[in-house]
Amino acid sequence: MEDEEDDESSSEEEEDDDEENEDDNELDAETEDDDDDDEEDIIFNSQDSENTTNRKRKRYENRIKKRRKQAKHEKSKHENTVQNYYNQGTTIITANSTTIYALLAAIGETSIEYLWLAIIGTSSLDNDYPDIYDKLQPLLKDEVLRLKPSSNSVSNNNGEKTADSTSLTIELDYHLFLLRHWTLYDSFFYSSQVNAKLNLWTEEGKKKLHKMFATMGVSLAMAQQKWLYMDVRVKKQLPFIFSRYLPKYGLESIVREGFIRTFGYSGQLSAMECVESLTALFEVDKRLLGDDNDDSENDRNGDVSDDEDERARIQEKIERREKSWVKNFWLSWDALNTQTTTMNTNKTISSNFKRSKGFDLLLQGLDHAKVIQQIIFRTGTSVLDRKLVTNLRLYRLCVLDDGSIPDLDIFNNPLMLNKLGSWLMENITELYIMDNSKSSLKPLVIASLDVASDTYLVIGLAPKYPRGMDQSTRSRLASTNNTNDTTVTTRLNTFSVAFQQLANTSGAKIRIDSFDSSVIEIRKNDLPPFLEKLTLSGLI
Repeated sequence: MEDEEDDESSSEEEEDDDEENEDDNELDAETEDDDDDDEEDIIFNSQDSENTTNRKRKRYENRIKKRRKQAKHEKSKHENTVQNYYNQGTTIITANSTTIYALLAAIGETSIEYLWLAIIGTSSLDNDYPDIYDKLQPLLKDEVLRLKPSSNSVSNNNGEKTADSTSLTIELDYHLFLLRHWTLYDSFFYSSQVNAKLNLWTEEGKKKLHKMFATMGVSLAMAQQKWLYMDVRVKKQLPFIFSRYLPKYGLESIVREGFIRTFGYSGQLSAMECVESLTALFEVDKRLLGDDNDDSENDRNGDVSDDEDERARIQEKIERREKSWVKNFWLSWDALNTQTTTMNTNKTISSNFKRSKGFDLLLQGLDHAKVIQQIIFRTGTSVLDRKLVTNLRLYRLCVLDDGSIPDLDIFNNPLMLNKLGSWLMENITELYIMDNSKSSLKPLVIASLDVASDTYLVIGLAPKYPRGMDQSTRSRLASTNNTNDTTVTTRLNTFSVAFQQLANTSGAKIRIDSFDSSVIEIRKNDLPPFLEKLTLSGLI
């Protein structure tokens, strides 16, 4: 009986399909001659016979059906186009801050403050997307020169700096990590670009760095002095020295033009220094850096019993983390407020200058940035020395487990884990390029264990070409990696699509708590099968 019913239902479906196809064929045949007719041609009159009325009605209905069919076909076509576009992956092609500033310029609301914020936002892309910064930098430079008269309006007639000067200028800058607030040696040693070019995580790389200083005629004792106390004559000669000797080591882009902001008598900060400071304030809790004595969060952890439900523990951890992120966000927001306040005690004689709170926060962020960069270097060196990066067929994999690195808790933050991944990728890419390897442009999946919640924080990073690579070398790498992409520096991140699709189909317990779906949280036991399905999915 069941077989007979199935046969009957299938035969009915076939008949319906045949009827639908016949209707479509009949519809196409009847409307071929009516394509040029207007709606006004089909007019129903009371004097029409029944056959004429039926014929007009059928003709009108067929025309409506055909138009609906065409509209459905066009909609499906456009939906497929959009879906194929998003399935390619994600990347960044411009800075949102520059776009916002362009809108402000369109309504005539430009100012030095708004321009400075636009420059900071654009400069934040320089480490991961250098081509975008290089494209936008000339536009921002022209805007600085256009607004330069207004930026000097707070200075006196002789152009000398006053207590409330907030000028924005273009000066020679160095692509080194916080050079003006560290030593020359440390700035070289902890700069990601120098690390990648010289392989400073190896003993041979450190010897090469010392040899480079000797070649430049800068002693190690002088290089380890604070920048503020270095010989002024040596500082003035550094642009010439760098331009002459650093290209031998692939560091020709160290000296370049930068945007410098003056904050009265308090000091000066470059746009890149502000980026590092703001990122450090936003990235991680101060208590993880040993600068916060507030143990309230630790006390909360101690109150949790071992028998408490796992979901409750995870939820508590999520709430604590989100609370920290909100706190860090407003701290970074306050750091952007660099407006100085002046307390006038005598209008005719003098005024007492009070440094802005925002500038103090930026200086505090610089100290945090140094500590974070040292942690990144120490962890990255340990990962490479212990060969924790596995070279798989489609991508590279790095899993940070409990006990493998000393600062595991810090890398439960997506920003910190992303920074470590970028450091690893840049160093590994340079290493494989020197070995003429064909697998130098593989993407990277980096995962960090969160012991408290028994989950992994996983980030997928797209491959990128090293800074300063010429077009011919870029084309060669693209050809050896079987891709036609020879024009852009940063490849598309396909993990943003792959993770989202596998989250819906793999059955693993995955949590996407970010605007970027290439950042996920996954249960510890689900990570191995998830990575296996990622490899076999064909989405990478």
